[in-house]
Amino acid sequence: MRAEIQARLIAQLPEIGGRCYQLHEVSSSTPKPYLVLLQRKEEQEEPWRGLVRHYEVRCYSGMTSFHEVDALMAKVKQALDGQRLTEGGTGGASFTCRYEGTHRSDEVDTTLSAISRSARFSVQIKPSGGTDAATAADPWVEALAKWTSLQLPSEWKVYRNTWPVDYLAPSILWRMTDVEMQDQGSVLCQLKKKMTGHVLGRTLAEQNSKAAEMVSKLIGAKKIMLDEANKRYVTIVAPALHTPKDEMIEGQLTLTLSRMVDRRSQDEPTAVLIGGVKPNAIIE
Repeated sequence: MRAEIQARLIAQLPEIGGRCYQLHEVSSSTPKPYLVLLQRKEEQEEPWRGLVRHYEVRCYSGMTSFHEVDALMAKVKQALDGQRLTEGGTGGASFTCRYEGTHRSDEVDTTLSAISRSARFSVQIKPSGGTDAATAADPWVEALAKWTSLQLPSEWKVYRNTWPVDYLAPSILWRMTDVEMQDQGSVLCQLKKKMTGHVLGRTLAEQNSKAAEMVSKLIGAKKIMLDEANKRYVTIVAPALHTPKDEMIEGQLTLTLSRMVDRRSQDEPTAVLIGGVKPNAIIE
């Protein structure tokens, strides 16, 4: 990944003249401006985000003005944020870079005779010897994802459960966060599944606009198809819009899907067990 990020920066920032280094390669005599790429820690974030590796890009210029550093930082962000790169060229594994803000304040490095500022980026990675964390979607998550796809322009992607390593913007991720069963007598019960949606746009304006639009469409839809062959639906309850700090981790959309079920039937097995009862068949 380091090599692909380095190559991308060199290609997109002609003003550095190919000067994108590792930390041990620079000295006070290194021509400026230049970049230094560092790999930082890896950490396991929320299950739907997965294993994340952090990178730092330091922008260096001569002891003149931080305006040059500002310009470099803006171009570094544009070159990497939301960009899907491929390891080893065509046919290799793909990954997406995500800008996470500045890493440190302005710095004056007298040893290198340079001024600098740093930016942080994150990349989702597959665990050593593992695969992408995608799991089979719950039928209700799948139904919501399919309905969502019909509401979006063709360039939008819809993901289930987890962000893939090579996710793209614009996209929406749906995941199930809670399941509740409420008794409605000796046979029937009401099954509720809470969902969280993450909207990732190419720009903040696109992201906010699409999140608001999706809430409006969910309110208007009232229900979505669960099983077209048998004309079974789930009811949409209390769709809401939120403004989280990190849309990939917290999500902007919440709602509950609800149906009455007959706990005696085995027509529609699910993977969810609540209190020893398996909520299976859906009653119209």
